[in-house]
Amino acid sequence: MSLNNYIVAIPSYKRPQTLKNKSLRVLQEQKIDPKRIDIFVADKEQEDIYKNELPKGAYNKIIVGKPGIKNIRNFMPKYYPEGQKIFYMDDDIGQIFQNFNHGKTLPRLNKETYDKKHNKLIKLKNLHKFIEKAFALAKEKKMDNWGVYPVENPYFMKPTTRKSDDYTSTYLSYIIGFMTGVINNRKAEIRTIDDKEDYERSIKYYLKDGGVLRFNNVTCRTNCYKEPGGMQVERTKKRIHDSAVYLTKEYPKLCTLNTGKKSGFSEVRMKDKRETSSPTCGSSKKHTKIKGKKTKKNTRILLKGLQEINVNNLPIKKC
Repeated sequence: MSLNNYIVAIPSYKRPQTLKNKSLRVLQEQKIDPKRIDIFVADKEQEDIYKNELPKGAYNKIIVGKPGIKNIRNFMPKYYPEGQKIFYMDDDIGQIFQNFNHGKTLPRLNKETYDKKHNKLIKLKNLHKFIEKAFALAKEKKMDNWGVYPVENPYFMKPTTRKSDDYTSTYLSYIIGFMTGVINNRKAEIRTIDDKEDYERSIKYYLKDGGVLRFNNVTCRTNCYKEPGGMQVERTKKRIHDSAVYLTKEYPKLCTLNTGKKSGFSEVRMKDKRETSSPTCGSSKKHTKIKGKKTKKNTRILLKGLQEINVNNLPIKKC
């Protein structure tokens, strides 16, 4: 497969039937070419089991990687060349949805007339076209990691419009690992923790590219922490908590710890709190405006209790 063509990479552990009945079924329904689909398993024993239980012709090949979430996530990018387009997908994706308002594509997002109560999830019509569009937009924005909305809840999602800026974001956000695309960068793909590894990847690509691309109008149906079997059999609340704590210590300006979830699992909140000492021209940062008094000859600022200052004489770089 050439670098210009994407590959579908699915890690799976001890649940070939889940893979068969969910993710492979979805890919088949979406008419994704099986020659694109690679399945990664933990060891030779699992390879034999999957070959016996999965239908022939439903995938390209089964690849023996390494056991453990962190290890298999580190193995997969090393298996493919640098710059390869990879569409990562978990093995338990039950369906892929696109969000519409009133069940249709809006011309644009009008905040005055938009009512999110009318948002509705509809089965994604063409996954191949979506993946191609996502990689094209990522290339245009020079961002190597893109993803989808992490929760199956249309109320909080953006509706589909004819203008991609209405439903995409590039600020620091969680690019969930159950369905994400990357232009393979082995350094950014290195994981150091066993859980919350997709948070770590989101941060690394964000720091590398200055942003991560997320489609907030597309989501998936999956049972995080609930689907029997899989790599989560090794997960414990303590290990998840320790991974979350590690991230907050490693990237204190980018994430904070959240232990108040009803699920009892520790989570991570992401926000870039770094300060820029001297904003550059064209910066998107909002600056506080100082109300002043203008004259026709010179631009002046009148500060209460201070003398009038001629702004033209200040060493300000003009954009």
